[in-house]
Amino acid sequence: MRPAHQVAAQEIKAKIQFICLAIRTESRGLLIQKENYMLLTDIAVEHTLVSHQKEVRGTFLLHPFTNTQRDTFGKFEIVRDIREPGFKDMKRSAFVTFQQLAELYAKGVLKEFEFSIRMCPDQGKYPTANPLKKILPGSIRSGSPFELAVLSVDVSKPASRELKAALLRTNVKLQG
Repeated sequence: MRPAHQVAAQEIKAKIQFICLAIRTESRGLLIQKENYMLLTDIAVEHTLVSHQKEVRGTFLLHPFTNTQRDTFGKFEIVRDIREPGFKDMKRSAFVTFQQLAELYAKGVLKEFEFSIRMCPDQGKYPTANPLKKILPGSIRSGSPFELAVLSVDVSKPASRELKAALLRTNVKLQG
């Protein structure tokens, strides 16, 4: 167990990094603040909520959002279904930064391993738990900072040790 002062220092460092990210990207319109988290508005997915009686309860425009919890503060949650013979199906998640999300998208990892991203609406409140959605190419706003970040990724370089460690939580091992 880590001493309390190390935990507090790590939380402060994460908050400072989050504030710096918000300042760097605010002028480009990349992230918008909503309550205690930031929405990545460069990615938008339309979602229709349907009740069990097949009645449409509403249509929402969803965006990935950053987490507000301690170690994952300012990171996006990616989720993957794990199916292993003899075991019940389960979901595994990892938290990644904006740049890591762009790298995963550019290298095709999100598609290859069928990752979804936790999203929330930009207007109003979602009536149930925030849904998971896959990012399709048409979901990314053309010319947006996220698209530029994806295009700037050097896919020939191996992933960072931090990103590889995050993906191991989801039973994904990147080569290189």
